[in-house]
Amino acid sequence: MGKRATSSIKHIQPGVAEAPAHYGMPAAAFSGLADALFTTTQQRVLGALYGQPQRSFTVSELIASTGAGSGAVQREVAKLVASGLLTIQTVGNQKRHQANPAAPIHDELVAIMQKTVGLA
Repeated sequence: MGKRATSSIKHIQPGVAEAPAHYGMPAAAFSGLADALFTTTQQRVLGALYGQPQRSFTVSELIASTGAGSGAVQREVAKLVASGLLTIQTVGNQKRHQANPAAPIHDELVAIMQKTVGLA
């Protein structure tokens, strides 16, 4: 008989497993998490807005700071506004978009962006 393979997953009770802790993960692993959760454009837009939640942006500023295409940024911003994750404030003839602090997952998105994407 051959050797039995071992696993890094700890079994707490029969049929219940606990995943191993990954504290101290390399930075590349966090970018892999971001890739699993968000498209590249979403990472860039959310990274800008939730990476700097106190700041507001025009769509033109988001396009310039993210390097993403105009249409892609406009679609993402529209989805985020419709979901309540962004607020819009009109200042003169500009519409400024900002992370909505009243959104139910605001703090979580700030934390996720800081841990995965960082400032866009």
